[in-house]
Amino acid sequence: MKLGDMLRTAFMNLWRRKLRAFLTVLGMVIGTSSIVVMVSLGVGIRQSTIESYASMGSLTNITVSSWRWVPSADGSSGTSTEKKLDKKSVETFKTIPGVIAVMPQIQTYGMIKSGKWVSDCNIMGIDQEVAAQFGIDLSEGRYPAYKRGGSTYEIVMSQDVLNWFYDPNTGRQATDNDGNSRVTLDSRFQLTFDSRNIYQSGMGISEGEEPLGKMYRLEAVGLVSPNNNEFSWYCLMDLEALKKLAKENPSMNLDTSVYNQVLVKCADTDAVSSVKAAIDEMGFGTSSLQDAVEQAEQQMQQIQYLLGAIGGVSLLVAAIGIMNTMMMSIYERTREIGIIKVLGCRMGNIAGLFLCEAAYIGLFGGALGLGVSYGLSQVINMLVGGSGFRSVIPLYLAAGALGFSVLVAMISGLYPALRAMRLSPLTAIRNE
Repeated sequence: MKLGDMLRTAFMNLWRRKLRAFLTVLGMVIGTSSIVVMVSLGVGIRQSTIESYASMGSLTNITVSSWRWVPSADGSSGTSTEKKLDKKSVETFKTIPGVIAVMPQIQTYGMIKSGKWVSDCNIMGIDQEVAAQFGIDLSEGRYPAYKRGGSTYEIVMSQDVLNWFYDPNTGRQATDNDGNSRVTLDSRFQLTFDSRNIYQSGMGISEGEEPLGKMYRLEAVGLVSPNNNEFSWYCLMDLEALKKLAKENPSMNLDTSVYNQVLVKCADTDAVSSVKAAIDEMGFGTSSLQDAVEQAEQQMQQIQYLLGAIGGVSLLVAAIGIMNTMMMSIYERTREIGIIKVLGCRMGNIAGLFLCEAAYIGLFGGALGLGVSYGLSQVINMLVGGSGFRSVIPLYLAAGALGFSVLVAMISGLYPALRAMRLSPLTAIRNE
């Protein structure tokens, strides 16, 4: 019997018992849709978790610090070690396979003055050549440059700093009647690292007290994007310009020969683990959002297994229904089986005929179950999608569910098919 004849005969056998076939297919629809929806919820939760971490910063960035925690052998305690994070270290990081950019950073605290208004700020020194690669986005303007020999320094403002300007004498915020800040990027700015320039202006210096720190003219050349993850809190200046300011202001207590931290950009998320391990071996401390994502993925994987197992129960019930349908079909068609055996039909064709019927049930049930799954997924996303709890059915899940439903159906029909194949022809013919 050719495969085409076998498929056609199997379909006609199911069509002769439409109600029973429909109910069996319905069981597969429920089983397939249950397992797909359950797994899709796990996939959706995983994607939401990754997107949540990605919103906090790039998943391909590694933050390197000079301090590293080394746990003891039993894990009950440990020690902290320090290694100098300097230019030599930065050049070494650049040679690690998988690294595409390195940006050293220094951070300090300063006060920005605009007329009578003042705002405290955290300032980060960056390298404008690689800033874009690390996801430092600007909502307007450009990155700050270093004008050697100039008396004016460029800065990229943080939106928060612009909103924090206040009168140091009264504490009143620099806002108009509509709540808008009176200080804008076009305002004139000065920078100081000595708070006495703000709170003791014109009061003079006590005997033996250190001279007042300098006031520097600032030009605001851009605005950090408020959605800029970990960078949105900082005002940005050129790294070399900030180093120069640190040397002129000993009160900053900033050692310009070393860096506060270094950001390392990897080619992709797959390279993060190997690059991180290489830097750890050098004795530096490392951290990345990828670590948190991996831990979250382990938890999400357990949730997916649990949800899949819950959906699998429905599929198991459907598989038992298929087996029951096939067994009933054998009992009803015992005489028919005996006749086709006497006529010379091969044993394998008889088994194949019943397996084709089971495969049809799995195929139709799986396809309809997928349609139901997509519908339920849309409903779930409409009702609770805004809370981060959502259903996502990727292509691999849809294809895998369809193939799995056919496989389960064929496994369920295997025993009935073997039973039909082993029937004695004489016993089968005599059966009424």
